[in-house]
Amino acid sequence: MAGWEAALFTAVNCLPMFIGSCANFLVIVSSLLFISVRDIEGTSFFLVSLSVADFLVCAVYQPLLIIRFNQPDQDRSFVLSSSLIGFSLMTASTNGLLAVTFDRFVAIYLPFKYITWMNTKNVALLISSSWLVAFVAGMSALSEIFGVKVISHLYSTIIIVAVSILYRVIYKEARKQARRVINQYMQVMTNLPSRQHQTDKATRGVGLVLTTTLLCWLPMLMVFPFIFATSQNDEEILNAMAWCLTPACISSCINPFIYFYKFRKFRRNVRKLFQEIQRHVGGSYLVNTKRRNDVNPMAQAGNYTRATRRSAWQEDQGTAEVHSQK
Repeated sequence: MAGWEAALFTAVNCLPMFIGSCANFLVIVSSLLFISVRDIEGTSFFLVSLSVADFLVCAVYQPLLIIRFNQPDQDRSFVLSSSLIGFSLMTASTNGLLAVTFDRFVAIYLPFKYITWMNTKNVALLISSSWLVAFVAGMSALSEIFGVKVISHLYSTIIIVAVSILYRVIYKEARKQARRVINQYMQVMTNLPSRQHQTDKATRGVGLVLTTTLLCWLPMLMVFPFIFATSQNDEEILNAMAWCLTPACISSCINPFIYFYKFRKFRRNVRKLFQEIQRHVGGSYLVNTKRRNDVNPMAQAGNYTRATRRSAWQEDQGTAEVHSQK
């Protein structure tokens, strides 16, 4: 492997690794700190779970990917652990996309059952199940049984293809419902119902996340199988896999910016977080400045008393000298 290729791979991965870690961390912290009662719905929790997976991809797996690309001669334990972490986190990310798509499916096709089905208990169960399946898929990828390994590797591919097809169906139905609502309310109302408008915006935001993720996964879905089938060199196959995984990791960096752009509640939570940070930092600065500039009133009174006594003593000394001269 050429030195320029290693330097280029490191540079391409370092920037999204840093930006993605910070951006996803902001989304997670702001969402957990400033979540309100009206924000308690499946979409928000599923997107936060997806942000956790994206944060771990950027903060944990991408550094391991850089180390493995620059130093391919690693011991077996490092290779197995990095493969387990990477495959589990990537699978958790795709499972998060599947959960978000299922949430939009229920909201569009079964709107009257959405509140009943997507309650806090069921959402927590779906999120826990998606992470458990991701860990099992990561363990299966390390199996020595060829059939189990193939199924585990095909799982993410099947999920991404199924999610893209399912969302296309959901989007068509959402457009159909939007046109129906417009026709019904055009003559009697100037504004559409807020619930329908919020559902349509959430569907479009989720669609943008799915489209970006699908485009970033295309090299892994289309280019890598071709290289794996035609190349006979193991080092070339590993390098190609690392390059094809890089866009998939970059999608984890792009997602939080889509949340901030398309979802008003995420923008509000992030702004609240920065306002709180600014208030605490500014408050501590003002307190420290006041402590440096302000004088304790008791100490000031004591200084005044001592200065008065000193002045009186000096006057007495001067008066005594005048009398002695007379």
